[in-house]
Amino acid sequence: MRFCPRCSTAYEGNERFCTKDAVVLVEQSDFARLGSTIGNYKLLDILGRGGMGTVYRGEHVYIGKPVAVKILHERFARYDEAVKRFLREARAASAINHPNIVDVTDFGPMPDGGVYFVMEYLEGESLETLVEREAPIELHRTINVIYQIASALSAAHEKGIVHRDLKPENIVLTRRPGRREIIRAERDATGTQRFVIEREEAFDFVKVLDFGIAKVLEPEAAHSEGPGSTMAGTIIGTPEYMSPEAAKGLPVDHRADIYSLGVMFFDMLTGSVPFTGNTPIEILAKHIAQPPPLPRIANPKAEITETAEKLILKSLSKDPEDRQRSMDEFLEELQHCYGSVAYRRDASNSVETKLPPRPKRLTEELDDWLKAHQAQLQSTQRLLEQVAAAPEAMGIPLSHESAWNDVAKAVLQPRPPLPRAPTVPPPLPVEVTGKK
Repeated sequence: MRFCPRCSTAYEGNERFCTKDAVVLVEQSDFARLGSTIGNYKLLDILGRGGMGTVYRGEHVYIGKPVAVKILHERFARYDEAVKRFLREARAASAINHPNIVDVTDFGPMPDGGVYFVMEYLEGESLETLVEREAPIELHRTINVIYQIASALSAAHEKGIVHRDLKPENIVLTRRPGRREIIRAERDATGTQRFVIEREEAFDFVKVLDFGIAKVLEPEAAHSEGPGSTMAGTIIGTPEYMSPEAAKGLPVDHRADIYSLGVMFFDMLTGSVPFTGNTPIEILAKHIAQPPPLPRIANPKAEITETAEKLILKSLSKDPEDRQRSMDEFLEELQHCYGSVAYRRDASNSVETKLPPRPKRLTEELDDWLKAHQAQLQSTQRLLEQVAAAPEAMGIPLSHESAWNDVAKAVLQPRPPLPRAPTVPPPLPVEVTGKK
């Protein structure tokens, strides 16, 4: 018998989701743990159930701090490889130490032989929920989310860790108060472009979860991996977001994560994944052999810049060698994908939101002039110092007035022209809103 963790409705059939709340059903044993204490943590509610374990909302019994507790499924607890894989998730997440990766704070055995680990408790929703509710997501918001995911994965790759199961379900978003300025490029009724500068009201802060099938790219880890690990011939992951090499059962590296992130970028902007099918095998076959659709054709109404489309298609290359070489390269290309809306600091990377240059102040013009003629001025200063220190040694008698005049002319001529006020075109209208 299975139960809905939200409304407690019992199901005796093969249903996977609650017909009332659309929530994944949990086993009776998962439900029976509610109210019990594991280590220093009391289990209060069930947050979700995944392939490896069930996640509970918990509370530290002494200090009352809210936490998330993930417990390995009972059917896996008796298998050493499953326990190692579960432990690998805890170690991988804690080793990376990045603000956009969920923080693992504790780990331990259970009295019944199982294992658990404790994570920070997150108030928010999954990216999957946001996409299902609001997709397509506007370009500016999408870039902000993808940027944080890519930053987290870049840190993981530096540690030799590949996520291997990147998908919206494993991304949690929490809304935080805005702190940056946003520039919007707009056109009025006459077609004249203007810019609106405002402060963002809120933004999505990303947390990457579930390193349960993460691969640690280290020699000793490779030798210790057994059945269930990513060795040749083993397929692990979610079909809609799986790279072609993973679909073939080949060994994967960090470029598999780049592919999966490209699928998520496509999904958020268009409202659908590039490849769908009636069965997982059909989807995997398309990842292997079928070219991805053009994002701007998949959803012509969505704002997708040419640079964003190029980035997505490059990341979805069948051959890993044709993708971005690293997540840092992906991040660099992502900076140039903005459209009509961008953060002010990134506005120069977008043709639409690039503000016209303002005239330079006189002090800035003088600074530029001094820098441009620094070598000549230094040479003049050294010559004057030599003349002042020993004029007679340079063949200039102190009483010879005409000779001193010749020195002055030699030192001061020709004189570089002083800067003039620059001529710039009139700036485009800029409106600063009063949003704080």
